[in-house]
Amino acid sequence: MKKQKEKKHVVCPYCDEEIKTANFPYCTTCKVTVFYCPKCGKPTPSDKKVCTQCGAEIKC
Repeated sequence: MKKQKEKKHVVCPYCDEEIKTANFPYCTTCKVTVFYCPKCGKPTPSDKKVCTQCGAEIKC
């Protein structure tokens, strides 16, 4: 029996709408590209140099 790949549902952290995944997920409702911290995985504002949750350096 083959395992089916489970589609990952991504939700915009700002408006809670489901967004399509890509290299950089884009919310069509908010008109914003959602960035995620590489260390903790939490959504991070794109204008920040460090994660607001864990303090990791953000390299965009």
